[in-house]
Amino acid sequence: MSRLPSLAQCWSPGSGVSGLLGHAAQVSPSAPYLEDRSGTTYSYAEAWDEALRLAGFLQERGVRRGDRVAIHLSNRAEIAIALYATAHIGAIYVVLNSRLRPKGLSKILKQAEPKAILLDETTRENFVEKDSVPICVFLSEENPEPEWISWSDAISGEPIEVSWPGFDVDPACLVFTSGSTGDPRGVTLSHDNICYAVGAIQDRLGYRTDDVVGCFLPLAFDYGLYQIFLAAQSGAKLFIGDPDQVGPRLPMIMKAAGISVLPGVPSVYAALITLFRRRPFEIPTMRAITNTGERLPLSYIEELRNMFEGLDVFVMYGLTECKRVSIMLPSEFSKHSDSVGRALSGTEVYAVDTDGKRLPPGEVGELAVRGRHVAHGYWRAEEETAKRFRKQAPEAAVELFTGDSGSVDAEGFIHFSARSDDLLKHRGNRISPVEIENEACTIDGVIEASVLKRDRDDTLHLFATVSKEELTTESILRSLGETLEPAKVPEFVAILEEMPKSMNGKIDRKVLAKVLSADENE
Repeated sequence: MSRLPSLAQCWSPGSGVSGLLGHAAQVSPSAPYLEDRSGTTYSYAEAWDEALRLAGFLQERGVRRGDRVAIHLSNRAEIAIALYATAHIGAIYVVLNSRLRPKGLSKILKQAEPKAILLDETTRENFVEKDSVPICVFLSEENPEPEWISWSDAISGEPIEVSWPGFDVDPACLVFTSGSTGDPRGVTLSHDNICYAVGAIQDRLGYRTDDVVGCFLPLAFDYGLYQIFLAAQSGAKLFIGDPDQVGPRLPMIMKAAGISVLPGVPSVYAALITLFRRRPFEIPTMRAITNTGERLPLSYIEELRNMFEGLDVFVMYGLTECKRVSIMLPSEFSKHSDSVGRALSGTEVYAVDTDGKRLPPGEVGELAVRGRHVAHGYWRAEEETAKRFRKQAPEAAVELFTGDSGSVDAEGFIHFSARSDDLLKHRGNRISPVEIENEACTIDGVIEASVLKRDRDDTLHLFATVSKEELTTESILRSLGETLEPAKVPEFVAILEEMPKSMNGKIDRKVLAKVLSADENE
């Protein structure tokens, strides 16, 4: 099928994030755009019309350029409508995970100070400080508070006719992540950051007009969020699932939705692999998967390719602070399977030493990134911003110092070593847990693996989930001892029924650390 050109066709200066949808609605008004698990559907024209109606409501209620709008909903199509409406009037959208608890939500609302908030039945109990936000839109016909406005009332007016009042460099959204202190911090992304990244990612991934993109990631997670834009950029359809659907029913849901592209984190693919091992299933031909969050083990890639004939696997590396750093094309994978791909077009990536000076190709150091997708910094956090976003000279562009270690070879392929917080020193050796985890996942029957160090006695502990009952801690250790250097072989293995996950579906190492600490104190 036809593939729309990248950035130039779907966005131009002066249209901002909402221009992605506005242009698609002009090019393919009747094409399907959104479908969610509740059965709610929108064509491109319907989505644009409803976004303009909501934009008019927000503007009438006093939301202006630069104001924040918090979107605290479970995964559903209305999230896309709300963020486009917010962006179109120059306000800043803040999509928040539905699994936040009241305390976590309060911390973010205190920082962001939104002018409006959107809630539904799954999130309303989290909103305990009801006087902190002037406007509340509730996605139900029966409002629990008399001053709240229902969604149907909020979109009942006429579509707004004004043009986007902002500039490309204006903030478009805040994506909240955990800061170094444990408190949430908002990565501030401009309209240009987002639209450039969408075009550069689409240039590599090549989403098509006949694709159905299945998103079972939280839309508050930046890669889940970007599926909204990537679909609009390419004219594809986006099926918005729910993270809770990543289980036994997932293949059936994918088949019913006709999903052809599946973006995910390793735990999503681990679930599919586990299900397929237990009982092979048939789903429509999936042509591509894209991975983010953590490194996708090579064993997963091999098994997924065996499951889905002709499957393209896009290995990627990125951070919220610049969305995406690199993407490996499937045609490059066989020769560079130890890499996370080349930097996006218009992006420069290199390794630096402890003084911030560039290292020669192949040498390992901290990875740094330059490009139009590098964020403005952290919302109202000057000290943290100064640590990560720096200029080498007054006339130079801002560089993102990722904190991650790796190297860039002479051909431009990036070799990721470890996140800055993950590197371990064991028996005098600097070790990347990723290497051990990937090796563990090559063992027949191991699904997921995570390595932690216990400082008290300098021991490595491997946590794993398995699909074969006969697999034991002893056999796992024996297998690792045959392939890894002695200093990298864990002293202990714990087999879990299920790996703890964060709100974004990644392995939750903080929970595992608590388990390790509890064992230590027994």
